[in-house]
Amino acid sequence: MVIILPLLILLLMAPLHSQRTKSSLSAGEQRYAEKGLKDNRYFFYFINSSVSNLGSDEEKQIFKEAIQRDMIAQILYMKFSFHDSFVEIKHAQKLLIDLYKKTLKNDINTTLKLLHSFAPEIVKKKSKKARHYLSLGYRDVAIARQYLLMADNYRQTLFSMRLYKYVRAIKKAKHGKRYAFLSIIETRQMRKTPPTIKLKIRQLYKEMHGTTDETKMNALRKDIRLEKEKLALSKADLGYLSFDQLSTLIDGINSKQKNFYSILHHDNYYKTKEGKSYFDKIWDNPQLDEIKEFSQYQMKY
Repeated sequence: MVIILPLLILLLMAPLHSQRTKSSLSAGEQRYAEKGLKDNRYFFYFINSSVSNLGSDEEKQIFKEAIQRDMIAQILYMKFSFHDSFVEIKHAQKLLIDLYKKTLKNDINTTLKLLHSFAPEIVKKKSKKARHYLSLGYRDVAIARQYLLMADNYRQTLFSMRLYKYVRAIKKAKHGKRYAFLSIIETRQMRKTPPTIKLKIRQLYKEMHGTTDETKMNALRKDIRLEKEKLALSKADLGYLSFDQLSTLIDGINSKQKNFYSILHHDNYYKTKEGKSYFDKIWDNPQLDEIKEFSQYQMKY
């Protein structure tokens, strides 16, 4: 009897222990899935403009499947299927790693082409400030390459860590493109000088005081306002100009490359050049049936 009693206690406790273990595993899977979905929201947001503006058909297809996998993961998470949700999250991140690496290499190559194409003119003009911007651009490319190498050498299963390192690398490559544009704008002195603009403003005021025509006065007020904006632009440091102010200057760099430079400028600020972003288009029409596992999940749950 003394021996049987402890055995009965152990047998009664076994199901409770098993239940706790399953509950603990489920809670752990839920935390991993929740963090993975949160990370993915950032990864998709960050790369969206690059794919929308400059992505090839292959890159857009990779991005599409990654979005579809993430959407399936969200559905599974809401159905409390945390394990399968996490599986799809990792699948999406694996696709994003391939996409990020392609995007980063493209960004580095584009930045170098810009810097190389502007460098001869900048060196010839001998503008210290322009040379400084140029050197900062080359510096950012070097750092982006270092981050690329570091991300490639992380353990293959550390998906989130690799993606966050690629993020830092892409940021540096985009900064390099910004500096490339600033260097050529500074070299060519594309902004009018303050004295020239002030003279124009005085002439406009003189015309306004010499007329009583209300229509003409309104037109002159508009011209004065525009000239004052140009005056503020001429005095500001290039590095502190707004997106729109820089956009106007970049459009004047090269008429043949105007559209391409404009796309790069939008991409540097994580903006989509035209219409809806590619991410939004996929969300509007996800076509989840293209993913073969989706039908299996529907049957399972």
